[in-house]
Amino acid sequence: MDTLFIGKNIVALESVDSTNNYAKELLAKEKPMEGTIVLAREQHSGRGQMGNAWQTEAGKNLTLSVIIYPDFLDADKQFYLNMAISLAVKDFCESVLNDEIKIKWPNDIYHRDNKLGGILIENTISGNRISSSVVGIGINVNQKEFDTSLPNPISLFQISNAEYKIESLVELLASFIEKYYLQLRQLHFNFLDKAYTVALFRYQQTHEFKKGEQILRGEINGVAKDGKLILHANGKEMRFGFKEVEFVL
Repeated sequence: MDTLFIGKNIVALESVDSTNNYAKELLAKEKPMEGTIVLAREQHSGRGQMGNAWQTEAGKNLTLSVIIYPDFLDADKQFYLNMAISLAVKDFCESVLNDEIKIKWPNDIYHRDNKLGGILIENTISGNRISSSVVGIGINVNQKEFDTSLPNPISLFQISNAEYKIESLVELLASFIEKYYLQLRQLHFNFLDKAYTVALFRYQQTHEFKKGEQILRGEINGVAKDGKLILHANGKEMRFGFKEVEFVL
């Protein structure tokens, strides 16, 4: 692994309920080296944001978690960690596909109007700092068919019509995670904020959004420091937390 610390230690599992759960169990028992990756061939109870299920075919996709210790980061700045990881995954996918990838707020990875991957970050707060984080990443790689109940999934294979070696992708992804995590370590908040904002799915484009039963027509103007989406609709600025507003796709 050609990195300083991300992925230098890999825990490879054949099957697990969730790589995030496994990583959190490791943290409860010991303090693994920073950058430890928990990698699973099969994840049978994967989780997304707010308890959503993450479905994946065994052996076909990237399902992993990274353990980090961002104790330099105040708890009220934890969304910058989300920015860094989202940008890393975006750049990784772009490097593989040689095609544009966007971040659907807060951290879904999109190719055009289809979901290529997702991120689940679980932080442990001590005092006013983040003591540890488990960064869960799922990317659809070689899967050719998906459950018809899923709204809009897509895989790297479906986009490029090429199959990929999972082990090589892990090394490449680790390099991008490390690049952006080091930017975060240096507290380059403005850089991360600007890069994340311009990478947003439908940034400054007029589209419909759904708030409960209400349809809003507006455009995304950015993201606040607390992670809320800034939407200009109905002639005014509105801010929404996760799950308070939906994209109409």
